[in-house]
Amino acid sequence: MAKAQSLIVSIGLLVPGCAPAVQHAPGSTGSPSVSVGPTPRYALGHFPKPPTGSLPDQTVDAMQAILDAAVNRGLPSMSATVMAADGGVWSGVAGTADGEHPVELGSQFAIASITKTVIAAEVMSLSEAGLLHLDDQVSRHLPKGFDFDTNGATIRNLLGMESGIPDPTITRSEAVADPGHIWDPTEILATVPDGRSEAGAHFVYEDSNYMLLGLVIEEVTGTSVATALRSDVLADPRLSALVYQPEERPEGPFALPFGGRDGPEAMEAGGGYLPSAAETSRGNGSGCMASDSASLALFGYLLFGGNLVSEPSLQAMTNFGSAANYDRYGLGVFEQTNLAQGFGVQAVGNGGWEEGGYSSVLAVLPSEGLAISVMTNTAGDPIQLVMPIAQELASVIDR
Repeated sequence: MAKAQSLIVSIGLLVPGCAPAVQHAPGSTGSPSVSVGPTPRYALGHFPKPPTGSLPDQTVDAMQAILDAAVNRGLPSMSATVMAADGGVWSGVAGTADGEHPVELGSQFAIASITKTVIAAEVMSLSEAGLLHLDDQVSRHLPKGFDFDTNGATIRNLLGMESGIPDPTITRSEAVADPGHIWDPTEILATVPDGRSEAGAHFVYEDSNYMLLGLVIEEVTGTSVATALRSDVLADPRLSALVYQPEERPEGPFALPFGGRDGPEAMEAGGGYLPSAAETSRGNGSGCMASDSASLALFGYLLFGGNLVSEPSLQAMTNFGSAANYDRYGLGVFEQTNLAQGFGVQAVGNGGWEEGGYSSVLAVLPSEGLAISVMTNTAGDPIQLVMPIAQELASVIDR
């Protein structure tokens, strides 16, 4: 399993989670910079109902041209959705789902570490319901009989990647030797090395944090993670294509991984999951989900617009620190403003890099009431592959 060994890594996002390098914009002093413009029309936690109308034809044509150009540059396919508060919604696709058949508007892609944002939202919701507290010791909420050194970490430490607990040692090649095998989270976590750093001392991106949070959700709710999500933050039927694998199975159509194991035969060998049962269960709470672009954008709009958790919870999730303590990571959310070419205003969200063949990004611009999702069926750093496309799409919206 690829993982961040320190805060300084050579790529932006790792797998199946997405650990970005801690980067600052040129000339920055350790906190995000945004352009000064007109008074914001919207704010975090204060979006109107999701738009249902269409965007102007000229805007639609410009956005479709952006996707077409990305495919012409070599990406196998693109799927994207833009939701603009009080403006409209657009979804578009380009390229092929399997090297032959066109990708469809409803095609599902693996979204890797964007799973963490969904898990974080659920934990915040459980906290609001009084079923747990963010400063509870993790050990209070793990399955009885699961012998694991939680390092004295709290739920908040897990959410913020500050537990000091390293990643499991199972490699992707080990996990996919049998693509149909479903790994239990405790089986994966049993391979975590003994070493620990001080809990709460500093940010280190480790997928083990969100694997543990998945177990916390199960223990607190008395049900599976998928069932807990479906009765809470994913209860909206419009989010049905945003699935927690392998507890839930994507129904398709599918955007199959490009290169190496592409094709329906690989999908069948992997149990019908994206990219396989082994890879999704290996990631579990840190990176197992799949979605189409419309469902993912809607989730981002609902979450950061204030429909799924409270404004105080959103403020906590998007507290990225400041000065020397600025690490671009809140609670399951990255500060994206100045990554790639930059959005020009504050942007929050997450990205996913699935080694099995996917790259994705969810970006929300709170001051603009704008949610954007972009996906492709090839593996790679989202900062390089899909975030620039999200920024191009944002640039053609009348803001």
